[in-house]
Amino acid sequence: MRILVVGAGVIGRVHACLLAEAGHEVTMLARGSTAEQLAREGITITDGVRTRTRPVRIIEEIDSEAYDLALIAVRRDQRDGVLGLLDRIDSAVLVPMFNSPLGLGPLREQFGASRIVGAFPGVGGYLAADGAVRYARIRQQPTTIERKDGGESTVVQAFSDAGCAISVVDDMDGWLATHAVFVVAICAALERAGYSIEHLTGSREALRTMVRAVRDGFTALGNSGITVSPAGLRFIFTAAPIPAAAWYWRRALRGPLGTVAIAPHARATRDTETAALRVDLDALLPSGSAGDFDRLVRPDAPGLPPGVR
Repeated sequence: MRILVVGAGVIGRVHACLLAEAGHEVTMLARGSTAEQLAREGITITDGVRTRTRPVRIIEEIDSEAYDLALIAVRRDQRDGVLGLLDRIDSAVLVPMFNSPLGLGPLREQFGASRIVGAFPGVGGYLAADGAVRYARIRQQPTTIERKDGGESTVVQAFSDAGCAISVVDDMDGWLATHAVFVVAICAALERAGYSIEHLTGSREALRTMVRAVRDGFTALGNSGITVSPAGLRFIFTAAPIPAAAWYWRRALRGPLGTVAIAPHARATRDTETAALRVDLDALLPSGSAGDFDRLVRPDAPGLPPGVR
């Protein structure tokens, strides 16, 4: 397949490299010194076991080439800056891969419901000082793709070729809202712990506070008519006893999920993507509606009733 990757951050680089290794013809949109470096050196990614370097075609502006897929691999706070580019991409399928807790409806309206196939990556990581991406596959979160009555088949094939575990879901908007509540709560817990996985997982109370926050955030989503998914994430936070859930996350966060995927991202995006997601969740979940989620994530929000602050 001919695949365009818009965005040269962690997610864009990992998938561009893996797709190129799988034999697809990959083009990446990058700018400035990043474009120069990637054109000169290729993309290097490592999972701690294997290091891969792959050359890909780099462009700095959308060209007239036709693509089978266009992956939009940008952060939530970068989304609006790339929307103007999408109409210029000659591709029947556009795959937004960013956090979007308010749903993909506006993208479907603007670019056509049949062109948009939502997806979310099952990897996370960070850009190291040497220019390589350190990444980890997230066992608990396979690459998630929106079901489109078969219209998602090309997207599923591409990610499968890249070696990704796949989950196809009917309600992508609900999944994205759920994920945003989960991520923002964990980022808030890490912020209180000085972005130290050791400090967070070493405190039983901090972990239980995080679990209670996510539980109340999920409850607030359900009260607003949003289906909380996937089922496994809903179970561990809403059905499992709080001590058991805290024990589970203590173990999970001490592995690559926490040390490679979540903590570096939380620290790097405190004032960018995480801040934008908090604004989205303020619109989705009115202040004071989410109990311990409010206490952890927005304790200084005006208008919280007594006992919530």
